[in-house]
Amino acid sequence: MFHLIKKDILMQKRALKLSVLLIIFFTITLSNIGPAGLTVGILAITYQLILGASALEDKNNSDIILISLPIKRTTIVLAKYVSIYIYAAYAALGFYLIYLISNLVNLPIDVPFHSTVLIGAFFAVTMFCSLSLPLIFKYGYLKSKMANLVIFFVFVFGGTAVVGYLNEHDKMKLSQNIIGFFNNTSDIAALLILFVLLGVILVLSFFISLTFYRGREF
Repeated sequence: MFHLIKKDILMQKRALKLSVLLIIFFTITLSNIGPAGLTVGILAITYQLILGASALEDKNNSDIILISLPIKRTTIVLAKYVSIYIYAAYAALGFYLIYLISNLVNLPIDVPFHSTVLIGAFFAVTMFCSLSLPLIFKYGYLKSKMANLVIFFVFVFGGTAVVGYLNEHDKMKLSQNIIGFFNNTSDIAALLILFVLLGVILVLSFFISLTFYRGREF
């Protein structure tokens, strides 16, 4: 599995260089909206790298080569899911370095990097990839490209709209119940519940992707 992840990283040397510029760009343009801006930045970098690797695999017919080797399809799918968090950690580290530099040299930009950014990024990346990867394993990158692009923009722009809508319509019973539940729950317990739910979603997504990949004809 390590070699599969390494292969994806080595194939994207140009994309990794571009991602450095994107991290700087997102820091300047999105940091003014608070932690949510950096969360979007981490999601965007992860989106760029995880789908970039899939695009190169489609272009080079890597899947045909991989399934002809003595590598289990379970390992191939698992490597892709593990790489999600490697790319996300890389993006988070990039934003954190800019945060440190801006504090050391007193740059005129406010980089609101703290635990909220990491939690939000973990949630956004997990939810996005849990939806996008099954499509890639089912149809390949090219056929699922438009659908994944739509999902990405729904996450970026639709998520904020949904939260705002629920906050404005506070008479909605579901919204009241959710808010009341978390208000009466400790931070650690709330985080534990969140991570368990995301873990269940991720595991379901993995097995759906594996089922699609096993039944896919190349």
